[in-house]
Amino acid sequence: MMKGTFIIISILCSALLSATALAQDPGGEGVIDAKADRVLKEMSEYLTNLEQFNIQAESSFDMILDNGQKIQMGRSVDVSVRRPDRLRVDIDGDMVKQRLFYDGKQITLYGKKVNYYATTKAPSTIEAAMDYAEKSFRLVTPAADLIDRNSYGILTEDISSGSYIGLSTLSGVECHHLAFRAEETDWQIWIENSKTPLPRKFIITSKWTTGAPQFIAMLNTWDLSPELEDSRFIFTAPEEAEKIDFLTSEN
Repeated sequence: MMKGTFIIISILCSALLSATALAQDPGGEGVIDAKADRVLKEMSEYLTNLEQFNIQAESSFDMILDNGQKIQMGRSVDVSVRRPDRLRVDIDGDMVKQRLFYDGKQITLYGKKVNYYATTKAPSTIEAAMDYAEKSFRLVTPAADLIDRNSYGILTEDISSGSYIGLSTLSGVECHHLAFRAEETDWQIWIENSKTPLPRKFIITSKWTTGAPQFIAMLNTWDLSPELEDSRFIFTAPEEAEKIDFLTSEN
């Protein structure tokens, strides 16, 4: 490594350490900074009052190989929500290409690569349907913590401490940067500093897993007045698609 490069890296590391020290909550563990709590609550209340929206996001997650090497996998996610009883999620990723449909009566999951689909009856609201799918089939909806009307309660359920880091800019949008600690994970969220406090970035770190793998989501595009017809949430089986059963959580 060239000496000049080493000096630049040292300066950057020192600056990062200094910024981290300044950002730490003086109360330490067990304390949630009042500003961080307020910003998170404002975001949750704003999302709760949205009757319909569409999110286009890019996310990545780390895989830890047996030899300890960390590999990052990516996916694009398109989420359409029309409350109280319509949800669709399109996932196109390195490992998975799936479509999830919820029409107020049933949930259907379609695997595009394998051309299989499974359908099950579901409760009559998005929140109840997502809860049912997770408990019965371990089916977790992307961005579920943000879609649920009780997003604040879900996000803060296991929090042991929270900090307000400061303002930062993501793709030209000024955001509040918040950091929280929970029993199994550390997580950060960037929330737009405006009259529309939308989440713009999310990072979850599994701190007790070897290699501390991370999940990162960039919530790039929000449409708060999309045209969401009923047909968008209804699954029509493609030609030669095979119907299978969901595996229950007991399997």
